[in-house]
Amino acid sequence: MNRKLFNILKISGIYLVLIFFALVYLMPFIRSLFGSFMTWEQASYFPPQWIPNPMTFTNYLKLVEISLFPTWIINTAIYSGIIVLVNILTASMSGYAFASLNFPKKDLIFNTLLALLMIPPFVTLIPNFIIYVKLGIIDNLFGLAILSTANISSIFLMRQYYFSLGKELFEAARIDGANPLKAFFYIALPLGRPALGAISIYNFLAAWNAFLGPLVFLRSPENYTLPVGLSFAFSRSIWSDYGPIIAGSLIASAPTILLFVVLNKYLIRGIVIRASKG
Repeated sequence: MNRKLFNILKISGIYLVLIFFALVYLMPFIRSLFGSFMTWEQASYFPPQWIPNPMTFTNYLKLVEISLFPTWIINTAIYSGIIVLVNILTASMSGYAFASLNFPKKDLIFNTLLALLMIPPFVTLIPNFIIYVKLGIIDNLFGLAILSTANISSIFLMRQYYFSLGKELFEAARIDGANPLKAFFYIALPLGRPALGAISIYNFLAAWNAFLGPLVFLRSPENYTLPVGLSFAFSRSIWSDYGPIIAGSLIASAPTILLFVVLNKYLIRGIVIRASKG
C-alpha cells in the first residue's frame, strides 16, 4: 500500500513539475493572445491586465488596412518553401554520401563542415552581403533563399539517420546491381522520410521566423517577409506600435503551431536521431 501511494505521489509530482514548466513556456504566448485584443495602453499597464476590458479588434484591423500584408505572408511562404525543398535534396544527398559512400578525405570534409557550425552567422553576414551586391541579387527573395539552401545541421541529421539503417542495406543494393544514385532514389530517399520530415520542420520554422537575413538583404517593402514587414509598418526610431506587431506575430505563428501539431512525431524523431551515434 505504501509502495502504491509512493508511486502515485511520484507521478503526481512529475506531472506538477511538467505542468509548471509548460505554463512558464506558454505564458508569453497567452499574454500575447490577450494583449492582441487590448489597446497598447491596456497591454502596457502595470500590474499587467490579463482580461481585455473592453475587448478591441483595432490591432487586427490595422493589419487588414495594410495593403502589403497578404504579400508579406506570400513572400514568407515562398521563401520558406524554397528553403525546405532545396534542403530536403541537399541534406539527403549529402547525408547519404557521408554515410554510405567511400571517397577520399570523407571524414576530413565532414569534420570541416561540423567545425563551420562554430562560426557565428553574424561573422559571414558582411562578406555575404558584399558577394550579393557584386552578383546584383540584393533585394531578391530567391537570391536570399540561396543562403539557407544547405544546412550543416540537416546534413548531420541525415547522415546519422542513414547510419542507423546499417551499411548492409546499401551493400545489398550494390550487389544487386544498383549504382549509388539508383540506391539513393529507390532505397535511401524513401526510407529517409522520418528524418526528412524532421529537417523540413526545423528549416521551415527557421525560415518562417527569420528576421536578420531578410532585414539586411531585402530593400523593397513589397519583397519583405512577414517579420520584417511588421517591423517596417509599425516600428519607428523613437516609438513602436506593439499592438499590431503582437497581433501580426500571432497570425504568423499559426502555420508553425499547426505544423507542430500535425508533425510532432517527426520533431521527436529528429531529436532521437541527433542523440544517436554515427
